[in-house]
Amino acid sequence: MHDARDAEDIRLLAANDHATLLATYYPVVLERCRLRLPDPDAWEVAQRVALRLLSELRRGKEYPVPFRVVVQMVTTWTIKEFFARPRTDPWPEELDLPAPDPYDDFETDHDLRLLFGDLPERARHVLELRYLEGYDHEEIARRLGIERNAVDQALHRGHIRLRELVGG
Repeated sequence: MHDARDAEDIRLLAANDHATLLATYYPVVLERCRLRLPDPDAWEVAQRVALRLLSELRRGKEYPVPFRVVVQMVTTWTIKEFFARPRTDPWPEELDLPAPDPYDDFETDHDLRLLFGDLPERARHVLELRYLEGYDHEEIARRLGIERNAVDQALHRGHIRLRELVGG
């Protein structure tokens, strides 16, 4: 089956009958696009495939593989390019997410401060600087005037104590 198709493709390529060659593959390309994309987009991608192939054929490009393989590869690439492009379509209203809660960060910080309140002073300071202020280990050590190793130990002990308090 492929041998007959390949022989016909070779004949059409030799005759420079690009229109007939692409017309034989267009239904297959369109069907493949329709399986992956909604209808208006499928038509657009199928047109892009046809235009790309026509452009290459007119430039005299020759392929080391059968033309049917070229068609499949160009279709795959064009579909991938279509999915990779930035979308400007608005989200459907049913998918709109609620606005962020302006008090969520405040409540989280408040809860963490209450939880940290039961810790020893050094562990509490280190955990507050790490999780509430966002400092890294070196910055915490510099701010508190202690060694980096002491920061790591305070974090470790603080985590253990928090697990005990939470019951985990």
